Amino acid sequence: MTMMHGFQPRASRRLHAATDNAPDLPAPDSVRYEQLGYMRGFPPAPEKQVTRSDYLVQYPKLRWAFQHMRELIPSRQVRRGAAAVSVLAAGEDQSEAINALPVELRDGSTIDFAEFLQRSYTDACIILHRGKIIFEHYPNQPDPLSPHMLWSVSKSFTGLIAALLVAEGTLDAQAQVTDIIPELADSGWRGASVQQVLDMTADINYSEVYADGTSDVIHYGLSAGITQSPEWTGPTSLYDYLPSIGAAREHGRYFAYRTVHTEVLGWLIRRTSGQDVATLIGERIWSKLGAEEDALMLLDSTGTEWAGAGLNATLRDLARFAEMLRSGGRWNGEQIIPEAIIDDIRGGADKTAFADFGRRGMEGYSYHNQWWVSHNPDGVYEAMGVHGQLIHINPATELTVVRTASHPIASNEFTYEMTRAALEALARHLPR
Repeated sequence: MTMMHGFQPRASRRLHAATDNAPDLPAPDSVRYEQLGYMRGFPPAPEKQVTRSDYLVQYPKLRWAFQHMRELIPSRQVRRGAAAVSVLAAGEDQSEAINALPVELRDGSTIDFAEFLQRSYTDACIILHRGKIIFEHYPNQPDPLSPHMLWSVSKSFTGLIAALLVAEGTLDAQAQVTDIIPELADSGWRGASVQQVLDMTADINYSEVYADGTSDVIHYGLSAGITQSPEWTGPTSLYDYLPSIGAAREHGRYFAYRTVHTEVLGWLIRRTSGQDVATLIGERIWSKLGAEEDALMLLDSTGTEWAGAGLNATLRDLARFAEMLRSGGRWNGEQIIPEAIIDDIRGGADKTAFADFGRRGMEGYSYHNQWWVSHNPDGVYEAMGVHGQLIHINPATELTVVRTASHPIASNEFTYEMTRAALEALARHLPR
């Protein structure tokens, strides 16, 4: 999807036009992690150094960076707490059968699941069926305990925290955004409700096209400190940047994916709860999962988390999180998320508003409380991030899949249909 966070590698920017043609990408085997040799030696050779200014524009530096983000950008811990690590049970290893699973693509050709993982530049993947691990693979992540950059998967965590605050009466979903954040009174969010921000049907004058170096999303990234440029003279924090975004069409009629909506949601959460987003995710979710490792959220220059993009976590801990949701919000002997909140997410939102969004491969989807909802018979819902990050939950098949990746293009547009075909083949393969 073009809507997740990231910036287009220079060598590939011209390839990001809306087209059926496959982009001219480096062979996956030519950019394997163990061959890259970045940031080795004391000091590393100049050509092997990775910085905040170049990690997103000099591929494949991002493959190293996505596993070392806290070394490039300030971060805040999402604490795992003092609880014992919860067990992820091992089921029968189905790696051989899953790798060989045929996946039929839109053009009629067939690949196997192993090739799907390779073509999507997978760093790591874990699959659980009925709560047990049946597949776990780290083709490009040498340390399974290294937190991986999740980009817009972060939005779904922020959405859950907002939903918890709404359920508890701390945040009013029908309130006007500007009644809570008067600093946005002259911005595009004037007249929008909290729920419209949650569902991204508030409409603002904002473009999120990573291939366009003048797009608003590039300005967002420079303001937040996602990347740096000596030529940037605009805002240097999220709180300074968000009020500058203007209005567009009427609120509530159109879905348009905009990361800055989630940054406003993070502001709403902080303003009403009196706590930062990382602390709330830690207290309300992460510390209750029996996670193995702390997670972390990246920060702008004023210590504000990127609520829409900054979460980093390990693969197995993300599997714990996904299994908690698949299990109706219950995990490790505790009801972490009320089941009613999960049922509400699964119910989705306005499919008509979403249809105009026009994302091929997502027919029938909607977007609700910062989650992608498929409305297929299995009740699939997902968290997704640019460059291939994915949490996929299939309640009917009792299936969860987590994938981290380092795809060269700052979009899932070129891989989502393949990903959907692979996951549907996997669901058909598993007993119900």
